[in-house]
Amino acid sequence: MLYSKYFSFYILSCLFFFKSTAVYGLIDPVTGTFVVGAFVTGYFYNKSNFTMPNIFPIFGRCPKTYDIKELERAIEKRFFGQHIATKIVLSALAGNLHRSKSNKKPLVMCFQGWTGSGKNFLTELIASHMFSSEAVRKLRFHVIHGRSDFIYQSQINVYKEKLYYDVKSKIKSCDTNVFVFDETHYIPIGILDILIPILENNDVSIDSRNSIFIFLTNAGGKAIVTKYLDLWSKGISRESMKIQDFDIILQKSAFNEKGGLMKSGLIDSHIVDYYVPFLPLERDHVVKCIESEFKNLKKYLDPSTKSEILEMVSFGPEPENLFATSGCKRINQFVASQSNPDLV
Repeated sequence: MLYSKYFSFYILSCLFFFKSTAVYGLIDPVTGTFVVGAFVTGYFYNKSNFTMPNIFPIFGRCPKTYDIKELERAIEKRFFGQHIATKIVLSALAGNLHRSKSNKKPLVMCFQGWTGSGKNFLTELIASHMFSSEAVRKLRFHVIHGRSDFIYQSQINVYKEKLYYDVKSKIKSCDTNVFVFDETHYIPIGILDILIPILENNDVSIDSRNSIFIFLTNAGGKAIVTKYLDLWSKGISRESMKIQDFDIILQKSAFNEKGGLMKSGLIDSHIVDYYVPFLPLERDHVVKCIESEFKNLKKYLDPSTKSEILEMVSFGPEPENLFATSGCKRINQFVASQSNPDLV
């Protein structure tokens, strides 16, 4: 039975075989050599752990740099209410980019906060500016889903091996990647520690320093809200809040709350470089999300429609009701229902 990885070699060889066969059914020596060589190469490629060498730079598919200023402008226009996250992430990316050759390890960040606060949105903005084309983005932007990729508790060892192999293979083919672990709080405890050699750049078979790892989690979301309300009750404005107000509680939440980072060596060994708080979004930020969505659709937003959409958004916790409980996560659906009333 032919294995899928070298089946294509076989088909290609057959094509050359039939094209080169002479009238009397003989194969010329060059074609014969090609047929045997291609088939044998494919066979041993499948049997070995060999990973294709990094040839992507030749085709422009392994980018080494990007325009951080363009990303900054995109964040300013489309990413709302997260002054702390914006400052940390842009500073971290700029520093990582400028000193990439002297980095000791890849950049590792943990985005923490309520659902709908912009964690996924920011990772997508980062990827869209690091990788200019959709083709390159598909090759270099990798999302690991905590809820759907690690379903069976009995398969933890299998998941570990697969995760390590997949990440290593991607880096081996090109050292510039963005790995996003979405809904890390659903990943079984202990799985992520398998990546420690890669995250510390201690796997001598690869150089992981130019890749970026981002863990997205709801862990710490409640702690952020509690701390925010405490600062707010003392008269401290949102814009005056700083990373120092949240850093320790984020580390403790990630380490102690159930999920992929619970009791993890990634935290114990100080592998995570930045714990990034995503503050809960307020009414003004939701309005900006609504306006941005209509602008993207190139449709006019009248005041009554804006009010109707806002009425669909739930705010909490009581009694303050300052924050949109789902942030801007459902705004595109709400906008779609109002901008296309005939479909409702």
